[in-house]
Amino acid sequence: MFLEEAVPENGAITYFNAPILRWPFQKGKQSKYELQLSKDANFQDPTCISVTDLESAFFNPHQLLDQGKWWWHYRVVGKDWSKSLCFIISDKAKPMVSPSAEKFLAGVPMSHPRIFSWDSKSNLKQRAQQPEALAIVTEAKQALEEKTPLEQDAIASTKGDNELQDQKLNQDAVVGLGNRMHKMVLALSQGYLLTENKLFQAKAIEIGLEIAHWDHKGVTGTSDFMDGVCMYDMAIVFDNFHESLNPVQQKQLLDAIHNRASQFYKSWVNNIDSKVLSGHVWQLLLNEFINTSIAVYKHDPDAAKWLKYGYELFLARAPVLGGLDGGWAEGAYYFHMNMETLVEIPQRIKAYTGFDFMAKHPWFKNNADWLVYQFPPGSSADGFGDNTEELFEPPASYASYASIMGRLTQNPKYTWYAKKLEAIHPHQLATEPVLRWFRLANEYNYTEPIVPSKMEWPMAQLSQEEGVAAIHSNLNAPSKDLMIAMRSSSFGAYGHILADQNSFNILYAGKRLFYRTGYKVSMNDPHRLGWSKHTKSMNGMLVNGEGQPYSVEAYGHFSRFLQGQHLAYLKADASNAYQSKETKEDFGVTQFFRNVVMMQDGYIVIYDELAANKPVNWSWLIHSLENMQLDSLGNQFTASIAEAIGKGRLWSSAPINWGITNKFDVPAVLFRNYQGMRTKEYKDTQWHLKATNKTAQEKMRFLVVLQIGKEGTQATIQTLQTIDGHQKIQIGNWTIEASLSTQLAPQLIIQSTKDNTAFSAYGNKLSFKSQTYTGAIEGSSKMVELINGKMKLIEATDLAMPMIR
Repeated sequence: MFLEEAVPENGAITYFNAPILRWPFQKGKQSKYELQLSKDANFQDPTCISVTDLESAFFNPHQLLDQGKWWWHYRVVGKDWSKSLCFIISDKAKPMVSPSAEKFLAGVPMSHPRIFSWDSKSNLKQRAQQPEALAIVTEAKQALEEKTPLEQDAIASTKGDNELQDQKLNQDAVVGLGNRMHKMVLALSQGYLLTENKLFQAKAIEIGLEIAHWDHKGVTGTSDFMDGVCMYDMAIVFDNFHESLNPVQQKQLLDAIHNRASQFYKSWVNNIDSKVLSGHVWQLLLNEFINTSIAVYKHDPDAAKWLKYGYELFLARAPVLGGLDGGWAEGAYYFHMNMETLVEIPQRIKAYTGFDFMAKHPWFKNNADWLVYQFPPGSSADGFGDNTEELFEPPASYASYASIMGRLTQNPKYTWYAKKLEAIHPHQLATEPVLRWFRLANEYNYTEPIVPSKMEWPMAQLSQEEGVAAIHSNLNAPSKDLMIAMRSSSFGAYGHILADQNSFNILYAGKRLFYRTGYKVSMNDPHRLGWSKHTKSMNGMLVNGEGQPYSVEAYGHFSRFLQGQHLAYLKADASNAYQSKETKEDFGVTQFFRNVVMMQDGYIVIYDELAANKPVNWSWLIHSLENMQLDSLGNQFTASIAEAIGKGRLWSSAPINWGITNKFDVPAVLFRNYQGMRTKEYKDTQWHLKATNKTAQEKMRFLVVLQIGKEGTQATIQTLQTIDGHQKIQIGNWTIEASLSTQLAPQLIIQSTKDNTAFSAYGNKLSFKSQTYTGAIEGSSKMVELINGKMKLIEATDLAMPMIR
């Protein structure tokens, strides 16, 4: 999926000055572009910026633009200009003036080593007794005992039951060799810088020269991950031991590096820059490509253009799966694969030019909120994205990342997060490879921010651009914390992003209570495509048994967000999530609004407003990993884990049928089970519950009240009133009112006199304790609560649909 419309346009007010200009690319490797940027709509102003011979469909002005309206257009060389586009630079635009690529290249040191030279050798030797350094040396000694990797080691020794399984096993063998090889080269090369042990040097050079003999179009070129690591490992050897290599060895390495790096460049230019997402590039390959280009700069004549492209591409698109507010669209599992790219490239730019991209771009500081709310210390991840089923707590890579990010951004939230993780698993950082060398070389150059004795966390946090949110009852008391995470994202379903618009996951004390089900066996495995990626595996909604298309066009977004001291509210809109021109699917959905309210004392209310262009069967879904019981007569269900029990009751605008099973529609088959592969277990005992209207309905509403907490703490849900489609319920100290009839205007009202809090999702007035509160915004969501002895009104209206950057 590629960019389809030029940005910025239509008079958009840009956040940054200067903005990146991007447009739909023209296929063809020979395509080059011209661009004009001017304050004059006719482009006759003498200060008009004219650019020619652009090889990719983006442009960075690298200069501050005057305030006001700017016009721009572009064309493929020799063809007609595009229509004139315009944007506005306001006085509130944040300065983002990056240096030219030429200045970046001028900062590349001429001496070697370059890749690992974040600090001087003498300082590194002073740190040789640090736990990280000792761990590196231990791993280097282990690498001496291992056999030098050979090209034939990339050939799989295991067969599957079909061609699809064979393809994955072949890929595993190639990538597995790359991982083992890279671990050896890193340890030997870094170990040498710490100790100057000649045995480490000799073994690393031996591996590098061995890789240089491999056919880059052969088995090691069948995986971009392996191709990248071959390129990078040879570059590390060339760079780290440059003075010890003879001219023949240098040429062998340079030629082999060129073969692989030039292939990446040719396949990326005028392609990756316009692609919505190319996951592997942004996870690892771009960082490896830039580091490789730095290593061979002035030794390979093409390295300058590689380096310029990598520099400009990063500035134009990073963070590619984040916006301004700090979220990450692909989820917690794959985020760790982006950590080194997100830290090292900005710091390389700073080291060579003085420009601090990380300080200028708010994502880097705000990302701490996403970590804390979506993947809290000691807790399972929020459940969004492939492989999050494997994350039962943040791994050591998260502590490594947060530790250095706290220092680099001076945001104490990162440091709080890192210290919480380290307290749970002391001493793991030394053996964690992610960012280990960067931390060892740089940690002492940046002071650690002071963390307050008690961090104050609001109940909820919304990353609207990425489309994820979470509400917590008590982040400072993990053993009592109730968490609901929700996703509704403009990124749709793409790559490792699942078809889960408007779905939610609920955890208690960091453990999964109501949670998505299934496993990512492999990308094209039948179970993933038929279950774990599909909406049917989520706490979401099916339409005539169909889920959301696997497409970026099947998107959602959060439309309202409101929170106070005792209650937080999210409204999400997945009305466009059940159609895609790309996949030629359209299930007729015209409205899917999901309203979620969580009260701090353990209650969650879900209110769904649904409509289609024809009568359909709506299936409300909820899942649990361990066990679930259903009382179909009372429309109630229960799930339990060791830490908590969750009880739910459902009301609907039309009669429903219930279905419950503990079997997948498509079983998960374990075939990647061989020596060297992490052992996995696929349990086909997870529970799946759905409520479906008995007769097809064009419109439908569901109301669900959940109470979650320790066994024996649940209150009784009392139905106070059911009149003409209007439902009134009492649970604990809270009264809940909802319009269930589709003939009534939608409404959800929640009040607690004890907590001095009242909320309404819609309407112009909110009545509470004999007082009527009228907001300033018609139809807004409203909340009143007692603050410092006075009742205060806050309100929220619809948020703008975020743009995919």
